[in-house]
Amino acid sequence: MFKPQQCALLVSLACAGQAYAANVPEFAGDPVIVTAGRVPQKVADVPANVTVVTSSDIANSTARTVQEVLSEYAGIHVFNSSGSNASSVVDLRGFGVTASSNTLILVDGVRQNTNDLAAVNLGSVALASIERIEIVRGVGGVAYGGGATGGVINIITRSGVGQGLSGRVTLTGGSYDLQQLDANLQAANQFVAFDGYVQSLKADNYRQNNAERNDNGGVTLTLKRASGDIKLFAKTASQGLRLPGYLLANSSKGLDPLANNPTATTNPGDYMTLQTTSGGVSLSQELSKGTVYVDIARRNKESFAYYAAYSYSDKRDLGETSGSVRYVLPVGRHELTAGADWLNGNMTVQGGSTAAQKRVGYFLEGQFKPWGDTSILVGGRQQKVDDTVTSNNGERLSTIDTSLHAWSLGIKQKLDPAWSVYARMGQSFRLGNADEVVYTSGGPLVPQQSHDKEIGVEWSNEAAYVKAAAFRNDLKNEIAFLKLVGTFGVNTNLPETRHQGVELEGKLKVSPSVDLNANLTWTQATFRSGFGIAGNTIPMVPKLTANLAGSWKVTDSHRLALAAQYVSEQVYDNDQQNIFPGKLPAYTLLNAKYNYRFDKNVSASFSVNNLLDKRYASYANANAKTGDIALYPSNGRNFQAAVTYQF
Repeated sequence: MFKPQQCALLVSLACAGQAYAANVPEFAGDPVIVTAGRVPQKVADVPANVTVVTSSDIANSTARTVQEVLSEYAGIHVFNSSGSNASSVVDLRGFGVTASSNTLILVDGVRQNTNDLAAVNLGSVALASIERIEIVRGVGGVAYGGGATGGVINIITRSGVGQGLSGRVTLTGGSYDLQQLDANLQAANQFVAFDGYVQSLKADNYRQNNAERNDNGGVTLTLKRASGDIKLFAKTASQGLRLPGYLLANSSKGLDPLANNPTATTNPGDYMTLQTTSGGVSLSQELSKGTVYVDIARRNKESFAYYAAYSYSDKRDLGETSGSVRYVLPVGRHELTAGADWLNGNMTVQGGSTAAQKRVGYFLEGQFKPWGDTSILVGGRQQKVDDTVTSNNGERLSTIDTSLHAWSLGIKQKLDPAWSVYARMGQSFRLGNADEVVYTSGGPLVPQQSHDKEIGVEWSNEAAYVKAAAFRNDLKNEIAFLKLVGTFGVNTNLPETRHQGVELEGKLKVSPSVDLNANLTWTQATFRSGFGIAGNTIPMVPKLTANLAGSWKVTDSHRLALAAQYVSEQVYDNDQQNIFPGKLPAYTLLNAKYNYRFDKNVSASFSVNNLLDKRYASYANANAKTGDIALYPSNGRNFQAAVTYQF
């Protein structure tokens, strides 16, 4: 297990890159991102902690899913209670169990967070289809509105425009009777592109009663013109998952499921199904001296869960329509962006209660370059909210009719070719989603507001980079779920809270064939006020996470990747008072992956995750009254082998 002082050494490895600068290839030039302001911007101009994960970074890692890729980067913690990798929760900057509502995840700029409490299902995004992932920490409240306090993650897939005919088929098998097919096809010329994919996954997963089936597919048609393009897309996803439930742990009662039987289930009759369809259109068009961007999307989601122990089922139908219009106008060296967006959503829960939500927002953002290598980003948003919850007999249970504001002010300064610094402050917000506004206690939920501050520094050359960021988010009325209140728990506003931390990240190209990556994140999430909990730690936020990874290109055909990940102990979920005697134990995982390319068309890989067969849980909740811990064990040592044919 890594010690804190050892973790601090991981990032220092990257600093050695200065000595190698004259002898190794360059990193890619300053990339353009489309995430921070919802329009293209250079990373060098964005006053935020930004990481761009390239397709090469993904191919050279040990990761096998999108969530595993994300977990390897600073400020991101991934945990799981369902047993399905596709449904793992991605937590950016320490929000714990509410992470899915504070981290905005996009695929090709389209919002993946549905207006409920479910984790974003990224199972349909095959790693081979990803061009890059943009991780923009702490920024997004002005451009996107609610739910982006932790930041925005945009997964950008490959486009076939101008590439002729190409495709890829991957067959994967492995532990827990995994059988998976991934296939995509791209056909394009300079005017039209067609992109299509299908995926089918079947697995028993690690625990009993955890079998899973995923079937996904989608098509995209892009019409390309010199002055802009139009993109139309349609996607469908179907998931069936058995739910093993928790295992009780209590040392005083001799209950230790991790040591004795971590694969057991206490709920052999529980299961869930999920059906999602979505479609939309995106447009970009030069107009006068600027460019207009338009996005319109529609999503329908039907979920059903059955809990045998309670003879209880939970059925939900969610439909939502969203849209956005932005106009970008260059003015000399400066740039102005004006935009509007809207969301209309309706969710019906079993029994007939409905939540109708309407949001309309307007934002204005300016990027100014008053002199030299200085970039100033300033923006503001006005958001109109109209939420109504109605019972099955038509009685209005709660109404939120209000206006909210977000703003951001940041400056980034390049000091010389190697060094740059930035500072940023702002205000962001989050509204209760459809799940939360239906299941409340003590009246309607008040919108959550956060005052955000951040500073950062970065050094880079042709062979290495090192960057550091310190952030603080002070929240009022943070929305959270209290599991042990009532029969199934309630959603409520917490007293004042604070989420703060330091992120260190580095990369070093030791030689043309060897890369090293390292990061270290310290996060502190606490209650600032509240009787009996002021100063306490917010549950399910690890204070320390660290990653160290290396990739070695042995020959043109052989590549080996190794990775180590450390997650420190965490306060159990439901222990806001911090009175439970123990914490969710820390864990260290080792992963490895070997790739072999037979020729330009055929390649294979073999990977081992949790190489040391660590028995651990990434999520658990505790009951201080009984002393019981509800554990959700994570995967033991597991293997995967894959063969890919591409043309």
